[in-house]
Amino acid sequence: MEIPLNKTPASPEERKELIGNIIKQQEELFAQSIGYIQRLIIEKLIDLGYKFSDIEINKGYEVIVSEKEKFFATVDILLCLEGKVLYAIKCTPASIESWERFMFAFCRVVEPYQIPFAMVTDGLEGRMIDIITGEVKDSMDIPKREELLQKLKSLNFIPYPEEKLPKEKRILYAFDAIKCCPTYNL
Repeated sequence: MEIPLNKTPASPEERKELIGNIIKQQEELFAQSIGYIQRLIIEKLIDLGYKFSDIEINKGYEVIVSEKEKFFATVDILLCLEGKVLYAIKCTPASIESWERFMFAFCRVVEPYQIPFAMVTDGLEGRMIDIITGEVKDSMDIPKREELLQKLKSLNFIPYPEEKLPKEKRILYAFDAIKCCPTYNL
C-alpha cells in the first residue's frame, strides 16, 4: 500500500495520525477479505445441508488467563449441532499454516470440552484439524450435515487436561496480543 504523504509531517502527532489512518485502511481491507472467505465457507456449509441455525459467525469467548488478565478470543465460524460446537473455522487470506496452533489452543480452551474439529482456510485451500488426535491434513472436506449427525453419536466431548489449560490460554493470549490479524468483520 502506498503511503499518501506528499510532505513531511509537521509534527509527531500528525505522523502518528497519518500512520494510524494507513493501518486502519489496511485492517478494513483485511476484514473485507475475511468476510468474503466467510461467505464462501457459509455457502459451502449450506450446500452440505447445514442450516443457518447450525452456524455461528464471529463468536467471541471471554478467556481468563489470571486474576488480572482476561481477553476475548474470537473465531470466524462455529458449526454447532444438537447444542454442541463441533467445528471451529478460521478464515484468513494468508498463511493458513500459521493459524493451526491458534486453532488448537482455541478449541481446547473456550468450551468446557474440546471442540473436536477445526479448519483454517483461505477459501481455496484448507487445513483440517482433529483436535483430539492432533492430526492435521490438507483438506476442506467438511462432512455433510447428516454424516456429522451420525458421527456425533460416537464423539466423546472431553475437557482438556486442567493442568495443561494455562499453557493453552497463554498461547491463545499471545495470538490476541500481537493482533496479527483481525478475526471478525468490522
